[in-house]
Parts: sequence; C-alpha cells; structure tokens
Amino acid sequence: MKAAIFYGPKDLRIEDVPVPRIGDDEVLLKVAFCAICGTDVRIFNHGHRSITKPQIIGHEISGIVAEKGKNVEEFEVGDRVMVDPIVSCGKCYYCQRGMTNLCLEFKKTTEAFGYYYPGGFAEYMVIPEKALRRGNLIKVPTGVSLEEAAIAEPFACALNGQVLSQVGLGDTVLIVGAGPVGCMHVGISRSLGATKIILSEVKEARLEIARKFLADIYVNPLKEDLSQVVMRETEGIGATVIIVAVSSRVLQEQALALAACHARINFFGGLPKEDSFVSLDSNIIHYKEIYVHGTSGTTTNHIRTCLDLMHSRRVIGKDYISAIIDLKDLPTFLEKEVQEGKYLKVLVKP
Repeated sequence: MKAAIFYGPKDLRIEDVPVPRIGDDEVLLKVAFCAICGTDVRIFNHGHRSITKPQIIGHEISGIVAEKGKNVEEFEVGDRVMVDPIVSCGKCYYCQRGMTNLCLEFKKTTEAFGYYYPGGFAEYMVIPEKALRRGNLIKVPTGVSLEEAAIAEPFACALNGQVLSQVGLGDTVLIVGAGPVGCMHVGISRSLGATKIILSEVKEARLEIARKFLADIYVNPLKEDLSQVVMRETEGIGATVIIVAVSSRVLQEQALALAACHARINFFGGLPKEDSFVSLDSNIIHYKEIYVHGTSGTTTNHIRTCLDLMHSRRVIGKDYISAIIDLKDLPTFLEKEVQEGKYLKVLVKP
C-alpha cells in the first residue's frame, strides 16, 4: 500500500509499505479520506517531540472497515466509520469525568493516531484493541458523507470551545481568525443560537472565502478599527463571547478591551512555547467579571454530536471542504500550496 511517512522536518515520503495485519481484537480500516490539520503542517515544517520517526502521520480520518478480528463484535466489514484520534486511558482523574482530551496518560505519551500509532495518510491503518475498547472508532450516520466525516474531529474541537464558552441565544460572538476552524465557529455559533456573529480576519482572501458562512459582520482590522466595529454593533456594550481562533499573543491581550461584562473569552489558538506569556489587565477581568479560558482538543462525545449536527444539516460539512488531493501530491502541497491560505479543509484521498 501507499503511505506518507514522516522522516523529519520537510522530509515526507510517499512509499510502498505492506498492508498491516490485524490481531483477533483489532480492525483494519480502508482509509477513505484524511484531512490536513494545522498540526500536520507544523509537523511537516518543524517536527514534533512525540513522534518517533519514521511514522505515518494524519489524524482526521474516515474510512470503511475492511477486515475485523474474530473477537470484534461491534463492527462489520463495510461499516462506514471515522476515528477519534486521542486514545485516552479511560482510568485517570479526567477520563473518569468525561474529559478524555485532558487524559493524564495522553499528556505523557501523546497516544494518538498519527503520533503514537500510524495515522491516516495511508491506504490502510490498524485500529488496535485498546482504541476499539475506548470507543475511538465511530460509525458514520446515514446521510453524512465520508468526506464530511473526515472533518468531524476539527468541528468537534470548535464545538468544545463553544460549549466551554456557553454560546447561546442572545450572544454576540466575536470570532478572531477566519481559518478553517474560525469558519467552523461561525457555523456552530449560529446553530447554537447566537444573535450576532462578527468575524475578524486580516487576510482578505480568507475573509472572502468565509463570507459564504453568513456571519453578520465581516471585518478586516487592517482596513477598519475592530474595536469601533464591535462597539458600534453592540451599542457600546462589547461582545459577550470572544473566540481567539488564531495563534496570537497580541490578539489574546486585545480581546479584553472588546468584551462585555460577564463575557467569556476563549483562547482557542495555542501559542508557541517560546512566546506563550501574555499580559492581561487584571482590573478589566475583575471589574467586568470576565471569564477567560482555553480549549484543548475534543472528546468522543463532541465528535458524535458534530456527526449528528451534520446528519440533521444544522451544519453543512461539505461547505468547509475546499479541495481533495491525491496522497502522492501531499508533500508538494504541504511544501507550497498550503502556505497560501486560500483553502479551508483539504482532504487527502489515499
């Protein structure tokens, strides 16, 4: 089979490798699609401390059950499925409370597909017994395409941030960043009942792509004063929810000035380790009673919810897919085209 194997920064090779064999408690998955994540781009450019090279990367995966071990009962050959990438322990403090994305063992081992286990940029992959027992293989509802299912995991990351931010009826939501996940935040905010959605983005090409998701206000801060726009649209109150969906220390700091009293500010985009300290005006947080929190990954429950949202057409998954490329073109795409910022989600078809 063909697989994209990561050997080091800027060294991703398409190679022929044997189709993996499965044990009695495992499933062989024929990969249908594996979406490119921003993390994959960072791995390609800079590597990752938790990847033992060489490794098949890719973790936003959908496919069809090609073979199952004799002890596997919950799946049948031909089942349409997608993969929750984080294989949590199920036993630690956080797993026992449903916060599998914060699993203490996962923080130590990064036991996930595309990192610890071979990932989805390949024709076939193994779902090990531990992942099956944990619930990482999820059946795709009828009416949801395998293309859409491949992006259910990043959608679920956005949903996690929306739930933590308690987005609901009456909220004015400011989303900073119109990348793939920023656009997903627009769709989910509307599905959850936000009254007004403001989307801010400095790249005009991204802003134009994002217009089809029907935010109420689109702002390019290089052309308009974002603070003036937010205050004008909220009659001087500020946004009740602010989601900073970009990796920017400055924008995290600026979010406080745009927030209403009792606002929830979500630092959705992580910062580089070498530049991760921000300066926040504590008095603004104190006197306006603002909640500041983060989001890290997602849970199986969130993924199932996103599949249900796609099934009910509350969100239209296919609208977030910009292109489908062949596996052989992946290294070149990561080297050149992905940097242009003209795509939302791009799927790889092995």
